[in-house]
Amino acid sequence: MKFPIIGRLSFSVILIFLILGLNQDKKWRTIGLLLVIAGITLNTLAFHKDSNFYLYLSTLCDFLFILLIIFTALNQIIYSDKISLHNLAGTVCVYLLAGILWSLVYYFLNTSMPGSFEGNLSSTKQLHLHDFVYFSFVTLTTLGYGDIVPITATARSVVYIEAIFAQFYIAILVAGLVSVHISNKIKED
Repeated sequence: MKFPIIGRLSFSVILIFLILGLNQDKKWRTIGLLLVIAGITLNTLAFHKDSNFYLYLSTLCDFLFILLIIFTALNQIIYSDKISLHNLAGTVCVYLLAGILWSLVYYFLNTSMPGSFEGNLSSTKQLHLHDFVYFSFVTLTTLGYGDIVPITATARSVVYIEAIFAQFYIAILVAGLVSVHISNKIKED
């Protein structure tokens, strides 16, 4: 199941820009850059050789890179001295990156276990990464339109874990940071 080349190039450009978010430590930036380069290279090999093996490795590199970005952002948010609007914006970015991360999980799951999901979004029978990005955000926000449906027990389990993650993320981290920010504002006044 190939991801269209234009979409993949766009995704790679976004990953390259995300490297700029790793400004804390040169080591993490280097690791991030290596993951992105490996992901692009492996995806190119997957496209030219029509090999799922390279596709799996490329998806793994992308997954690890986005996980690294999320980890770095959460460290900046949680361990900052003062909660600011910058921190709150960071929590939104982490939420959005989590949606992308879950889409990679769904994509990998459907590629490695064909038939894990069924949907009527694509012009073909195959679901592509962009379909799973859509599905991930529908799940993350608990909208559940039903146009893509998890079929296997594994797929259903992963989907409800994402929905639970989203609820806890909003309820605990974001609400907690907002309340600390408001509390700090009241103390300053």
